[in-house]
Amino acid sequence: MSSLSQSKPFRQHLQESSRLLRLAVRLAWRSSPRLALGILLLLVVQALLSPLQLVLSRAVIDRAALDLGLLTTAAGLVSQWPLAVWIILAAAGVAVGQLIQPFAATFQSMAGDRLTGYVTEQLIRTANRWHGIARFEDPALADDLERARDRASNVGMRLMVTGTELVVALFTAAGLMAVLLGLHPIVPVLLVIAMLPLVAREWEYQRRTEMTLYTQTPETRRLMYARDMLLLPEPAKDVRLYDLGPFFRTQYDATFAGVAGTINRLRRQLMTSVVLTNVLAAAAVGAVYVYVVWLVATGQRLPGDLVLYGGAATMLHQRLAAVGYQLGLVPAALNYLPSIFRVLEAPPDLPVPASPRPVPPSIRAGITFEHVAFTYPGRSEPVLRDVSLHLGPRESVALVGHNGAGKTTLVKLLLRLYDPTEGRILLDGVDLRAFDLADLRRQLGVIFQDFVRYELTAGENIGLGQVEARHDTARLHTAAAKAGADAVIAALPNGLATQLGRQFGGRELSGGEWQKLALARAFVRDCALLVLDEPTAALDVQTEYEVYTRFQELTRDRTTLLISHRFSTVRMADRILYLADGRIQEAGTHTDLLTHDGAYARLYRLQAAQYLGQDAAEATT
Repeated sequence: MSSLSQSKPFRQHLQESSRLLRLAVRLAWRSSPRLALGILLLLVVQALLSPLQLVLSRAVIDRAALDLGLLTTAAGLVSQWPLAVWIILAAAGVAVGQLIQPFAATFQSMAGDRLTGYVTEQLIRTANRWHGIARFEDPALADDLERARDRASNVGMRLMVTGTELVVALFTAAGLMAVLLGLHPIVPVLLVIAMLPLVAREWEYQRRTEMTLYTQTPETRRLMYARDMLLLPEPAKDVRLYDLGPFFRTQYDATFAGVAGTINRLRRQLMTSVVLTNVLAAAAVGAVYVYVVWLVATGQRLPGDLVLYGGAATMLHQRLAAVGYQLGLVPAALNYLPSIFRVLEAPPDLPVPASPRPVPPSIRAGITFEHVAFTYPGRSEPVLRDVSLHLGPRESVALVGHNGAGKTTLVKLLLRLYDPTEGRILLDGVDLRAFDLADLRRQLGVIFQDFVRYELTAGENIGLGQVEARHDTARLHTAAAKAGADAVIAALPNGLATQLGRQFGGRELSGGEWQKLALARAFVRDCALLVLDEPTAALDVQTEYEVYTRFQELTRDRTTLLISHRFSTVRMADRILYLADGRIQEAGTHTDLLTHDGAYARLYRLQAAQYLGQDAAEATT
């Protein structure tokens, strides 16, 4: 844990833990103020019960001694109320403690669930304020987001349990110290001084072991990876086919031995100081017992005082040790908080215009890139350099180039998932940054190469392209037919209502079938600009041919940007742009570029020769 490194002194750790605890309390209060107040009241009652039970136990013993003639007098109410009353009161104190416990546990669970829900909701709200994807692709914030997302599922309960036990221990210790003041004002002071080394050592023990476990996260991931290779169904075929069981079992055993060995060596090292400080604290408690026995023997105190003050000293020892233990757990329980607050406080990644321009219902003048350059955050080398191009209204333009040439980045800028580092992008002569972002994106239909496979019904998989139209069956079937997915829908047991994906026990599809649904999702949107990023990569040759023979029909009345590595596909576009080294190097029709005999022509001939070679080889077999 970087914010609580082991090299920092106890005082600094305590200050940082205190700050994080205040943040945690603020979150807990915001998530459920009534529950938080109820838990606080129960904590106060629980803290008062321990010294109260000692006081009642002393009264029972003193009253019994008085009734047996062992004492001639007793102070206060002890001599006025009968033994039966004191026994009932002492039993009632124990009963109240037992009665409160399930209520306290239930309230803690409820508050933990509320806190988990509240933190998750805040994370979702914050992520939805990020209109682009820069935050998700920023390595530092992405790490914070992953930690916050993973911890949000269990952090509520852990915070509540750890925090509650710590507060109860502190409150109870304060009450016990107040009781010990009745023996002598110096007694609680000396006891605390004798027990502070134990508190520090318990804190150090828990903190260092928890932090060691935290720093061993990479080894733990390797441990879990080896375990999953042996237990999950996905790798089961390879593991059995190649007899990989012994290999991964050996990896698991070796990693486990390393992780366990490191933490156990640390535990043995720290245990000595914990034992020695515990002996010092126990000696202080024993001294209190001896002192009270001497006072009772000399007639200066009543027999019940031995139970009261001896018990208070013993319980103070236990509670202060618990304080040290819980304080040691605090950093581990709270180590997600800095990440969560960094996520929650991250500013929006794209500027929003104060008075947005209305988005035109159709593209009239086209889309223009004017000297656009872009560099990803945290990098020094630009991905795009001085890109200028124009997409005419109802024009289909293909974008080709090597991997890493900047094609996907150009699409991200066009969709305003990022803003250009330099230059601007115009829609009908207006900068994209001047439009309302939601309205702008409603005019965009996109299918990415890494499209999402939604574990929903087939109809919902298509309808999410235009959420308000997801119940329009006719529109869904039309989009499916355009994408060649109508046969997929017809083969499903419940048609569009069929649940897809294994996660919820639905029907699993092949990669090509999933891609057809994703293509239909793009076609269901009534948009002015259609972006197709490798839209047929997972389709078989026959389906790909059918889609592209209808390409002009599918893209009619829309501006279309097509990205593909298959030159037989891009030749169908009205115009082709060849992107290399972050710049548009060549532009023209397929015929023009072949006549120009540049980089595009060489790549086209190379790919064509490969296919011709394959065809020739197949013809000779």
